[in-house]
Amino acid sequence: MFDYEYWGMQDLNIGSNMALEEYLLDRSIRENKATVRFWNVAKDAVVLGYGESEGSVKRLDGSFDLARRITGGSHIQFDSNCLAYSFTVPRDGSFRHFDDMRKYYAGKIADAFQELGIDVSAVDNRASTINVDDKVVASHAIFWGVKSALLHGLMIIKDYDVDRILERVALNERRIGRHIYTEYSALKNIPPLEKLLDSRINATDRSMKTAMAKRMITNEVLKQVTEGRYEKRELSKGIVEDAAKMIIKTHVGSPWVSDRNPAFGKEQAEAIPGEELDGALKNGLGYCLYSQVKDRDFEKMAEPSE
Repeated sequence: MFDYEYWGMQDLNIGSNMALEEYLLDRSIRENKATVRFWNVAKDAVVLGYGESEGSVKRLDGSFDLARRITGGSHIQFDSNCLAYSFTVPRDGSFRHFDDMRKYYAGKIADAFQELGIDVSAVDNRASTINVDDKVVASHAIFWGVKSALLHGLMIIKDYDVDRILERVALNERRIGRHIYTEYSALKNIPPLEKLLDSRINATDRSMKTAMAKRMITNEVLKQVTEGRYEKRELSKGIVEDAAKMIIKTHVGSPWVSDRNPAFGKEQAEAIPGEELDGALKNGLGYCLYSQVKDRDFEKMAEPSE
């Protein structure tokens, strides 16, 4: 469908990662190419959704960074247990609607999991999740720009440190029928992809298990998405600096994170699914993996409590 550039896999601070998302969005316009990048954070980070208030963060300290992303949804933690993925494309008519883009790339990731022997139980395009054993293992969101578009998300590779997440951000609960179901329990129940790949990881390389799982997944997703047709690009220090310079002119820094100021306008974004471009910031949102999951599905993800 596209000519792709592959930008590898890096661990950078969350500010650099968010800047690069917008840099590659712009690059898809300039070069008329799609991009693929995998990434993680060099330091734990909580990331707010485009339309979310800071009230979801319980405390700020030096143990994690705080950022806002350009896609909708709610707060989520990036840490060493995760693997993030990003795709940008030119708005050349290949996708008529952001739902087309969501279905296409979610399907490619699900195909990659199946090729690796991970049985996908559902690709939920309403909730923007990919589920294994009826539990969310990957979740993504979209920025539908005027001239280019982005889909990015994360996969859970290792067991989340859920107690640490609970200390930092709000985790909601739901009353379904006679029982209470918590996001804390749902996060605890996630089947980490590393364990699902256990039989494929060489027994002599146990100390490198997580790194190997990430490499296996990135290689297979890249194969499914590009079908081997891509140009490998190097993410130099200069490009990271260029990305930072690009967004410093618009919305980098404290006003953007605390107040989402300035918001995107119609000249930049056609839609941010689930959000108003300049609407009021939302309070009381739950953890992003479950923000659009229906109750009947959430029941299968969390243990009930009285």
